[in-house]
Amino acid sequence: MGLIAACLCLTMIFSGCVTRSQPDPSGTPTQNPGTGSQFVSPGIVDTIHLAGGDYGYPTPFQHYPRGPGSFKMNLIFDALVEKDDKGIVPWLAEKWDIGADGKEYTFYLRKNVKWQDREDFTADDVKFSIEYVTAHPPVSGADLSAIESVTVIDDHTIKMTLSQPIAPFIYQLYSFKIIPEHIWSDVSDPNTYSAPEAVIGTGPYKLAEYSKEHGTYKFVANENFWGPTPRVKNIEFVPVSDSLVSFQQNEIDFTGLSPDTIDMFKSDPGVYVFQQPAIWGYELSFNENKNSILKDKAVRQAFAYAIDRDELVEKVGRGAGKPGSMGILPQDHIWYNENIPQYEHDANKAKQVLADAGWKDSDGDGIMDKNGKKLSFTLILASGEARIGELVKERLKEAGIDVTIQAVESKSRDTKLKQGDFEIAINGYGGWGGDADYLRTKFCGTNFGMQGASHGRPLIGYQNDEVDKLALEQLKETDTEKRKQIIYKLQEVLAEDVPSVPLYYTASYEAYRPTVYDGWMNMFDHHEVTHSKLSYLDRTEIAWV
Repeated sequence: MGLIAACLCLTMIFSGCVTRSQPDPSGTPTQNPGTGSQFVSPGIVDTIHLAGGDYGYPTPFQHYPRGPGSFKMNLIFDALVEKDDKGIVPWLAEKWDIGADGKEYTFYLRKNVKWQDREDFTADDVKFSIEYVTAHPPVSGADLSAIESVTVIDDHTIKMTLSQPIAPFIYQLYSFKIIPEHIWSDVSDPNTYSAPEAVIGTGPYKLAEYSKEHGTYKFVANENFWGPTPRVKNIEFVPVSDSLVSFQQNEIDFTGLSPDTIDMFKSDPGVYVFQQPAIWGYELSFNENKNSILKDKAVRQAFAYAIDRDELVEKVGRGAGKPGSMGILPQDHIWYNENIPQYEHDANKAKQVLADAGWKDSDGDGIMDKNGKKLSFTLILASGEARIGELVKERLKEAGIDVTIQAVESKSRDTKLKQGDFEIAINGYGGWGGDADYLRTKFCGTNFGMQGASHGRPLIGYQNDEVDKLALEQLKETDTEKRKQIIYKLQEVLAEDVPSVPLYYTASYEAYRPTVYDGWMNMFDHHEVTHSKLSYLDRTEIAWV
């Protein structure tokens, strides 16, 4: 539902304000494969329990880069804008103006906002935060490198001037969390700063407890929060060995489900089951810097033909998902281009593509080049992705491509990806529903001062002049429809060139008990309702004007 409505976001980005009727407080989930019973909101609840796990100290600089870490931090720290199920909405900035040249942004900040230690929030904090995170990049913050100057006009007005028009600039500001100048101005190393003051923000929740050893967190409602009333007084993340079992035993109030466990709740009127959009995905990445054979487009296309992505959906995702698109953007993305090469599974077609490029089929010994070198790769993956790796290996073998699997712990896999210590790798992550500018951060070889993603340049070694041209054109195009057409063309070029292979996008099932809490809501571009700050707030109090 939120994905379709996200079309509004791209209009909102340039309007500076949002007009909206009050959202449905029951949130995004709308379909129950079980009884379909309707529930009445219990209003404010005392405590909800969610599955724990250590994702780092929830400051912008010390949480772990995986999604659950950033969204725990997001409960404490606010940005100028926020996301609901329809798009980008005003938050610490109640409105903004954009200059005719697309480079000047004037933000009008909310008044009477307090930090959690009762100090006043002002425009000086915003300016300081920009300067501080530029000098000390946070774990997963916004790309602010295009900001040329920042001018504080008064306590509640600030102007940012960009070096060039940046179409998704407002969208990017969601990831820019404001920190208090009076605390951080004397902190020289934010990566080691773990004092209690490090988790003081303006957000709706305060950190009450954190145990790295046990992976537990307790967040308590901020009694002085400037915005909508928190509907949950306490959010506790507790250790569980099996989320589903813990949910059945009422130890936690929300759980993910596999398709084969949905039937367990069909006759339970107290459990609400729903399916998320398919915007969390697995990808097979190529590192052309590590193995120059991967610079051959025919080899990459052969991977796309050889891997049976529908099989991955059925056998790994148990039918809950969609096959990867070679245009990178998933089918549930608002700007997905359906008119791109689909690369239906065909081992013979993979062999033919290689043969046309000069590779030889050695009749049982695999594909070799003219010098007799075998087409062989080492595949890095996390141990939890072993089944994906096995199926990928089997299908590639049918096409004459030999793969050796190296399974490691997930954090080790992430480190290898970051350092470029791999030939090919499987990685799963969210964000596939985000602004399409991520195609630039992943694949553009000319960043013009814009940062690339950790799983993209420069480690991937990929270079395509047309991709660079289109990626930079869409970045500067402030006309939404024109930008969309550029993104469509960019998907076509990427689908032809296959810089990576999206394997499949998951469409997970999740369950909760509405009699405990029913306020869950998707962000328009994200797959997990528990990650949404607005999920925990009384959205009937929100009226964007």
